[in-house]
Amino acid sequence: MSKLRNILKEEYTKKESTVAPDSLMAMIEEIMAIPIVSRGDPETPVDTLTEAERFSMSIPIPKLNPNEAWGDPNSQSRKDIERIFASITRQSSIQARIAHVNSFVDPVQAERKGTGERFNAILNMMMIIEALQACLNDYSESSAGFVFEGFMAALTGGKQIAGRVGGTLPIEDFVTGDEEAVSLKLLSPNTGIHGSFTNLIDYLFIRGGSGVPSIKYLIARKNSDDGEDVSQLSIFDFIINRNNFVDIMTSTPKNTALLGKAAGAFEQHARTWQDSPEWRLQMFEILKECPGYTEGKGMFYKNLGAEGMFDDEGSAPAGPEKKQKQYDLMTDQGLMIDLENTAEKDAAAGEEPNFAKWVAKWKLQDKDEKKLQKLQGIYGKLYADNAAEMQHFVESYFGSFHEREKRLMQEASALMESSGKEGGSQWTITRTGMADLRAIADVEYYGELDLSDKNIKAVAEIYTKKLKGNMMQLLETTKSFTINVGKYFSADRRSTAMNANKQAQTEGEEVVELLKKTPAKNSKEI
Repeated sequence: MSKLRNILKEEYTKKESTVAPDSLMAMIEEIMAIPIVSRGDPETPVDTLTEAERFSMSIPIPKLNPNEAWGDPNSQSRKDIERIFASITRQSSIQARIAHVNSFVDPVQAERKGTGERFNAILNMMMIIEALQACLNDYSESSAGFVFEGFMAALTGGKQIAGRVGGTLPIEDFVTGDEEAVSLKLLSPNTGIHGSFTNLIDYLFIRGGSGVPSIKYLIARKNSDDGEDVSQLSIFDFIINRNNFVDIMTSTPKNTALLGKAAGAFEQHARTWQDSPEWRLQMFEILKECPGYTEGKGMFYKNLGAEGMFDDEGSAPAGPEKKQKQYDLMTDQGLMIDLENTAEKDAAAGEEPNFAKWVAKWKLQDKDEKKLQKLQGIYGKLYADNAAEMQHFVESYFGSFHEREKRLMQEASALMESSGKEGGSQWTITRTGMADLRAIADVEYYGELDLSDKNIKAVAEIYTKKLKGNMMQLLETTKSFTINVGKYFSADRRSTAMNANKQAQTEGEEVVELLKKTPAKNSKEI
């Protein structure tokens, strides 16, 4: 920015302009503080936007680039967009804020919006809606959910939750400015809603010692008219709390299976929840019999002391000595992996077993003799097993495959929450099942956000008319100005750079004059 300041000051001094450089630079810095992706200029690199209709394709508004950092109130990205979201965060609830956004993409309501007196409210909302489209369309499916969480955290004036909470993975994705915990699901129309049974139990009944009474699930179901970009977004929510948890978990055979034979005992005990050591100890004994509760992973295993007290130390970060021990175990595991791979390769190649070669490779000659003997025994057994396996493979093409598949499935199972327990560890609520739980879980429907090309184009035409005159000219000139500033610094040819510099100067003067004609308005909601 300092280079730009010096260059433009120098150029304006040469031109004897009546524009005050300091005033112009303040305006430039404010404009350039917003990340802008330029469109429609042949010398500007093509961005990654899809073909979905955006407001910026009709109106030259700045484009916000949503990212996960939006969910962190302390990040610079979040601070940059706080003022953009300001008019929305005055609303009292998630539903009200989403309804406020929806009013801007409803042509009927758009026609009723104020005209030129509230420019910034209209422009801010258009940028927010474009950012929402970017969340849904400009990221891979796996990334879109995380970015959408950051967007919703910013929308609600809250913060995204990342990392472990109380020693376990959090079920809440973000917390609103009103301290409401929310789990966000971005799903296709018919995809079931899933969640960790273990983490939900921990959240409601023990996290922090006394548990958390409830969690809101915000469900956004997306539709794509053309099979690609999201054209509609329908939003629901429901609540899972201590009072309805049992009813929800016993509403389907699949969820009931998570409780197994302990379903009756669990139901009876859960309905008599108490913040007491005795209650927690009894619940722990019941959970040991529940197939869906992960053995060794849940907080009842890790954080519950022998006296029934919640122990935060079970979740405390490991100290240096413990970390060193963990690292040593990890490196030993790495050696074991290579030992197994070497034994398999030696057997497959028909080579004679050569454990000494492997020891020399890793310079383990000085390792404890008993440990070396143990490792040699493992190598010898794996070599023999794999030699026999190779022979079996000759006799039956699929033999080796099946053995390896079985082993891989066992390893995969160890990584899953179920830890070998039957019944799995994920609770599920289907699309129709959510409707059936309307009364039990306080299911609410927020309505539909129409983000289709046809609808966005229609409301863009409405807002173009409302922003006509000096305001529209200001936007167009500002956009061209930023493009030319970028060209000045990036153009390969000096002549192109100087032409861009000259054009930027002219446009800078025009922007100043237009700003005088279009004074800033307050950001009152419309």
